[in-house]
Amino acid sequence: MKKDKSGFWGKIIITLCVIIAIFAGGYFFLDRLVIPKYFGQYGINSVPDLVGVVSSLYKSPNESKLVTNGYTAVDLKNAITKLQASGYKIADDGTVNPDDYDNFKGDKPVSLTDKEFAAVCNKMVNDGMLVDALPNLNYLNVLNITLLQVEITPEDESFDGEGYTSANMSLIIKIDTTDVREQIAEQMQTPLFLLNMIIPDTLYFSVSYDFDLTATDSDRTNGSIAINGRSAEQSELLINLLIDFIFPEEDDMNLEKFTMAVGDVALKGIDALGNFKFMKDMGVNKENGFLINAK
Repeated sequence: MKKDKSGFWGKIIITLCVIIAIFAGGYFFLDRLVIPKYFGQYGINSVPDLVGVVSSLYKSPNESKLVTNGYTAVDLKNAITKLQASGYKIADDGTVNPDDYDNFKGDKPVSLTDKEFAAVCNKMVNDGMLVDALPNLNYLNVLNITLLQVEITPEDESFDGEGYTSANMSLIIKIDTTDVREQIAEQMQTPLFLLNMIIPDTLYFSVSYDFDLTATDSDRTNGSIAINGRSAEQSELLINLLIDFIFPEEDDMNLEKFTMAVGDVALKGIDALGNFKFMKDMGVNKENGFLINAK
């Protein structure tokens, strides 16, 4: 005679229902009470918001696909050759003697493609030449920043007979977060191993903005910023969170100021070389770039 198994399956079903109810209740507790209480000040008010932040942080893009206008060692070599020919005090490997930082500019105009400029600008960043020019990024450690790409698109109507005074300018930087995580752990008195679990080793920031040389410093840029290959809208919550974690309150840092600070990685590099205008369809490869005049 076979045993009646209906009671057994009934207990299984009841157990599953209890587990589902507990999970649903826990989800409700997290979604409506816990997360808004502890993370609401950062704009994280629900489980989906929190999941979005974590997925954004760990959605590391494929660098080769993210960077579409990247430079090579050849671009750096070409830039150095052009700068030397224009009288700039720059060594064959692209370094500038610290004693020459304030007086290394050449005496002749020089034209650099956006790739050539990105290559030499990244060298200046890595050598510490732009540390003092980028004070708003000191909390990220400027030396941990790699400029991967600069791309410009001049606006035709801004041509003044010599070059273009307006362009859309975009850049991508990569940041090693080692120092950032240690800094946050110290400031927030949070165990470093927890931050190592939350914040990945590398973050990618993409900035795109319209630049107008005829406007004043405060009005000549209008840009947006994104993280890890996501859109600016998808990135806003996460970047605001990182700003709150990284920058002290007295810095009064916000999304707009941070966008300009990241954009300054390229702008301060150009300023270090001299005055500039945008160029279009340069050379046999018809590349866009810059006409730089040290005077």
